[in-house]
Amino acid sequence: MLLVYGRKVGFIVAMFMLLTKVGAQNRPQIDNRILHFGFTLHTTYNLLQMNTSEEFLTNDSLLNIRQQPFAGFGLGAIIDLKMGEYMNLRFLGPTISFAQRNLYYDFKNSQSNRRASIESVYLEFPLEIKIKSERHWNTRFYFIGGFKYTYDLTSNVDAPRSLNDPVVALGKNMYSYEIGIGMDLYFPMFNLSPELKFSQSVNNMLVPDDFVYTKGLASIFPRVFTLSFHFE
Repeated sequence: MLLVYGRKVGFIVAMFMLLTKVGAQNRPQIDNRILHFGFTLHTTYNLLQMNTSEEFLTNDSLLNIRQQPFAGFGLGAIIDLKMGEYMNLRFLGPTISFAQRNLYYDFKNSQSNRRASIESVYLEFPLEIKIKSERHWNTRFYFIGGFKYTYDLTSNVDAPRSLNDPVVALGKNMYSYEIGIGMDLYFPMFNLSPELKFSQSVNNMLVPDDFVYTKGLASIFPRVFTLSFHFE
């Protein structure tokens, strides 16, 4: 999946570098603005960093816990504040994102095997520092880093549980760090910025209960690879 993302980004960058070298320099004064706005569209690849518990090690009937990542998507607003020639403070929010991950539980008795689906609708509030390179005609590279607060609008914390209806619940409030790289492409009427970013929760999101599906886990830290297209 990451290889596919890399190929997409490489193709987009190569195509637009060729296009933006044709003709005059676009929007030469745009970087002098103190404050500007835009919107973002993105696709995500959602995984879980899972750590098993002592309960899992001592449980003779539970053999394995596997995950199935999924792609997601989202959109949001951009508020960008210039802090210097090579630095901007960027607020991407509110952003809404849709995610799903499945967990598969393999038991000695295969008839006991179960799947637990984790579906989330995230309301996200990322705050990032954007470090920019020199502008080269109609292109500029940049690095971003920051933190993100996320609220899960569809958290299944209160969902009913049973051995036949497994639930692995994640908390509603998540705090994550983010790092990534991108490229500003200057067009006559707007800027387009393809960006590849990684984020991971810094707080354990697992909500424990008395069933084997969560007792087999000590912690869950959601992580996301995001391919974004910013329009400004």
